[in-house]
Amino acid sequence: MALPIDEFQKRLESISEVDGVQFARLATLRDAENAHEQAVSKFWGHRTLSDAFKCFYLETVELGNTAVAPKVTIPLSANYPRFVPRIAVAFQGLCGAECAAQLGYPYQGYGHLRNIFDELVLTSAALQKLTDFDKIDGIDPSEQFDPSLVKKIKRKRMDNEFEVRQQMTGKKSGLKPESVEELAMWDALFDWETHGARLSAAQAMAYMKGTEPLPIVPKFKEGSYALFMNRFSEIGWMLHRLLPALQPPDVLMPDAWHGKWQILDESFEQMVYSLTAQSKKKIGEVMVEFVKAKFPFHAKSAFPL
Repeated sequence: MALPIDEFQKRLESISEVDGVQFARLATLRDAENAHEQAVSKFWGHRTLSDAFKCFYLETVELGNTAVAPKVTIPLSANYPRFVPRIAVAFQGLCGAECAAQLGYPYQGYGHLRNIFDELVLTSAALQKLTDFDKIDGIDPSEQFDPSLVKKIKRKRMDNEFEVRQQMTGKKSGLKPESVEELAMWDALFDWETHGARLSAAQAMAYMKGTEPLPIVPKFKEGSYALFMNRFSEIGWMLHRLLPALQPPDVLMPDAWHGKWQILDESFEQMVYSLTAQSKKKIGEVMVEFVKAKFPFHAKSAFPL
C-alpha cells in the first residue's frame, strides 16, 4: 500500500541523517561541484564565446517576436513551425550540457552534445532539401499514425539518418577523403561515451590498477574539460549557422543583428581552428571545412522551405 506523502518523506529523511543533519553527506558532493565550477572559470575564452552566443540567441528570439513577426505578410510554410522548435531544443541542450560539465560532469555533458550534433546535421540537411522533416521523424503524412508501427517508424528514421550522414559527413559528402576519415574518428569517440560510457569509466583506471581511490565526486581534470569545450565550440558553431534561417523570407532581422552574427561566426571559427593553429590537431581545420560546407548559411540567409 502506498504511504501517505508525509510518512514517505520522513522515512527517506531519517535514513539520510548524520549527527542530526538531514542529507549531510550531500555537502561533500556540493563542495566538489562548486570547486570544479570555480576551477573551470579560468577558461575565459570559452566562457566569453559561450556567454556571447547565449546572449545573441536570446536577443534573436526577442527581435523575432518584436521586430520581425509583426511585419510578416507572406504566410510561412508548415515547415517553419517544425524548424523553430529544433533550434530551441538544441539551444537548451547546449545550455544543459554546459551546466553538467561546469559542475564536474564533463563526459556526461559531452555525451549529450552528440545528440545535439545529430539533430543539427539532420536539420541543416532538411534546410538544404537533402531530406525533410517527415523523413527525419520517420512518418508518412499520408498515413494515419499507428502506435503498433513504432518499430517501422524507427527503422525509417534510422535509414534516413544513415543516408543523410553519408551526404553530410560520409563518402557522398564531397569533403576531402582525409576529412571524412577524421570526422569518422571524431564520431567514433562520441560512441565510446554514448554507448557504454567508456570515457567516463576510463577515469577509474587508477582505481582498477590499485593506485588511487575510486573517484565518486567531481574532480577537475583539464583534459576532460578541454574535450568538452572543444566539442561545445564546434557544435555551438553549427547551431549558430542555423539561426539566420529563423528569418522569414520577406522580413529580415535588423542590420545590427547581422553584424553581431558575423562577429560570432568569425569568433567560433577562430576558436575551432585553434585546435590546428595552436595544438596541430587536424580536427580543427577539418571542422572548419565541414561547418562551412554543410552549414552554408550566412547572416542574411532566410528560411528556405
